[in-house]
Amino acid sequence: MTLLVVVWLTAVLGAAPALAAPHRDADDVYQELRRAQDELAAVQVEVSGKEAELGAAERNLSAAWAGSGSAGEALRAARSAAAEARSRVSGFYSGVSAEFRRGREFAVLDNRAPLDYRAALPLLDFVAADQFAAVRTADESLRQAESAVTASADALAQAEAARTAAADALAAAGARRDAALRGVQDAQRRVDALPPVEGDAGNVVRFALAQLGKPYVWGAEGPGSYDCSGLVLAAFRSAGLTVPRTSAAQAGVGVPVPRDQVRPGDLVFYYQPVSHVAVAIDGSRAVHASRPGEPVRIAEIDAIGPVTGIHRLLR
Repeated sequence: MTLLVVVWLTAVLGAAPALAAPHRDADDVYQELRRAQDELAAVQVEVSGKEAELGAAERNLSAAWAGSGSAGEALRAARSAAAEARSRVSGFYSGVSAEFRRGREFAVLDNRAPLDYRAALPLLDFVAADQFAAVRTADESLRQAESAVTASADALAQAEAARTAAADALAAAGARRDAALRGVQDAQRRVDALPPVEGDAGNVVRFALAQLGKPYVWGAEGPGSYDCSGLVLAAFRSAGLTVPRTSAAQAGVGVPVPRDQVRPGDLVFYYQPVSHVAVAIDGSRAVHASRPGEPVRIAEIDAIGPVTGIHRLLR
């Protein structure tokens, strides 16, 4: 058994042909890709904010349209009420005028009629005052309804302007995002043009790098999103290899190697107990799915977190 282990370790660590070393310009290429990724991540945050602003502006616009409709209905009702009140006054005075004419006619035949008519004048005054009060109330309601319509029209215009501004801002942010994405794609093509890593390690690294920019989602194994160990699982699966699902379990396989001997395809583990893992792409950088809000990205191995182990699973 001991002999078998020795033979296996020799095969993994010593007998395998060395992987291709990174190109001397690889540092610049990877740095360019990382800068492009950072810019894309920042613009994506901006786009999300502009989308939220546009959503709020559209809700405000909908509310303004509803308010405008309500104000219009109230104005129509107020106009109808004012017209009805004036119609009642007009009818009242038409009736009074007719009674005056009848009163004069009866006065010719009956001297008592004028006295009875004068006795009714206080009641007519009371009724007239009540009718005029109703007209004044209806006119005030109409004035308020007209003011409300004017205010709602102003609010609607402001909401439409705000919605237009938000849409323009989102379009501008979207254009910046598209430009940043093209920058990432251009940088990725330059990374792809570097001398390739050979063997299974190369397949794992190439797969992991092809996922750059995809979002972090806890428990995800691709293809649209990943968590840290899900990215490792999918990368090894692409090479026809199987590894455990979680970072803690992945830290229990392979052969430990010192920090100064890390090479492409090695798994770098972080924290104690282990709770994060990355795939080394050379001696100083790794690709990983870090946390919510950040896409799969390249980072300096030692900048990701406290390294607690490096394991080699591949030749």
